[in-house]
Amino acid sequence: MNRQICFLIFIILFIPAIVNAEPEIRASVDRTRLSLGESLELSISISGDKGTVDINPIKDFKVVSRGTTSSIKMINTSFSQEIIYKYSLIPVKEGKLVIPPLPVKSDGKTYQTQAIDILVSENTQTSQEGTREVFVTAEVSNTSPFEGQQFIYTFKFFQSVQITNARLQQPEFSGLTSAEIEKRKTYNTVISGREYHVTELNYILVPLKPGQITIEPALLSCDIVKRSSRRRGFFDDPFFNRNLESRVYKTQALNIDVQPLPAYEGEGMFSGLVGSFDISSEIENHEINVGDSVTLSITIQGTGNIMDAEEPEIQVSDAFKTYKDTPEEAVQMDNTGYFGKKIFRMALVPVKPGEFTLPPVSLVYFNTAAGKYEFKKTREINLKVNPSKEKDSLEVYSAPSEEKKPLKKKVEFTGRDILPLKEDINALEIQETMSLSKFIILLMVPCFLCFGVKSASLIMKKNSSPSKIMSERAEKALKQASCADSSGEEFLTCLYKALISAILSKAGVTGESLTCAEAREILQSRGYSPETSDQAAKLLEKIESARFSGLANNMESGRELLLETGQMLKRLS
Repeated sequence: MNRQICFLIFIILFIPAIVNAEPEIRASVDRTRLSLGESLELSISISGDKGTVDINPIKDFKVVSRGTTSSIKMINTSFSQEIIYKYSLIPVKEGKLVIPPLPVKSDGKTYQTQAIDILVSENTQTSQEGTREVFVTAEVSNTSPFEGQQFIYTFKFFQSVQITNARLQQPEFSGLTSAEIEKRKTYNTVISGREYHVTELNYILVPLKPGQITIEPALLSCDIVKRSSRRRGFFDDPFFNRNLESRVYKTQALNIDVQPLPAYEGEGMFSGLVGSFDISSEIENHEINVGDSVTLSITIQGTGNIMDAEEPEIQVSDAFKTYKDTPEEAVQMDNTGYFGKKIFRMALVPVKPGEFTLPPVSLVYFNTAAGKYEFKKTREINLKVNPSKEKDSLEVYSAPSEEKKPLKKKVEFTGRDILPLKEDINALEIQETMSLSKFIILLMVPCFLCFGVKSASLIMKKNSSPSKIMSERAEKALKQASCADSSGEEFLTCLYKALISAILSKAGVTGESLTCAEAREILQSRGYSPETSDQAAKLLEKIESARFSGLANNMESGRELLLETGQMLKRLS
């Protein structure tokens, strides 16, 4: 009875506080003055009810969503719910800009936030680089390439403080083909007396057509770790004793003037290759016999769009039969672009003897260093074909004469079959009949076999459940991490995969990634304590931030991460 009375009192007090409260809408920013290329944080707070925010009226800023937070507070027996939408705003121009009133729909009504004035000054990144904690740059190796000429786009991320949750949004590279060079560079440098840890990413770009091309800015969002001056007990660990400040950084847009290739008026046909190339030919033997096979190889190699090389025109005498092989391609990339070779092979089979000359094979390409077309060709190849060593013996056949009749031979008994027929009259006797029990057993054998196969398949299916798969994946990834270099990127990837797989195994689903909030929610919903769930989420955040925070280059920190991950997997097992 007492429980029922308490419940009624709670309903009477709680429901009116939530239902009757009028929503309160507020918009605020963390700063109103910034430089072009920096970002500010916009927060839209909805108190008293849920709602949705329309950010389409914002035109002077590029908007990046930073998620939402919600909370419920009790003030004088009244409950108040608050939802905060967070956005990072990057100005697209300098001057006095305005964040216009934004429509917010809540409880079937539309409200408006207040307008906010923002003052954006000229970008002073070049002069202030040595005084900034974090900044990004972008540059290209060539601002006026030819059509089809490769050049390098370089993105650099400078940090003098620890950051986490770094996310890069690369440009779309419209009008260009792009490929990221897999090997990323990390190093330290000093600017104006301040030491920075630099992460460098490089992309190979190739323009598809001439004209003006604009490479849009690259965006990097991250959380800057702000250390707290107060430390106590367990939280003496500087990893836990901190707060995060969200920031978005933007590079400058880059303008590229793509030059058209000049008209080609020379001999031969233009191959479409742009860069620096060479061509060579090779044959296995210079003397063979009629009917034998010899392989002719044409190799095109160099730097540029080597992957676009097509088979050159090869003129071969009609004294040969030709059989073309699949081209062999070996293309690599580094910080200078694409390079490698392509080999075209052809099998030649002579059908008559003699001395033959295979004419040169030509290649026309555009040399970007010289700014003109170049013509190259292989050397002539002399080939001697000897008569075949095997002489064919001619045999003449004639139809049989009608006068000659085939001779008839008497059929003779030459032996018996291995298993002779039963010739005895007793072979017709009725054999012994099968008993009923034996017949039933033989009849049931297929049923038992079918049941066994079905049971085995069910057992196999049970063992291949998502939980089992992710649990095995976690163990395998942790074992790979223990064998990898603790200061390399592969090591951190294995740790991340191990922890993610262990958490997903508890949810009974497969996947490749999780946010820290999702990891915490999964573990708590599966009965793990808030402390364990929170520690697992923080460990995931710690692994994610290791690459940019410099921990990836510290073997001692790597061993600590491996130990923490192994202990967490044991707690989750």
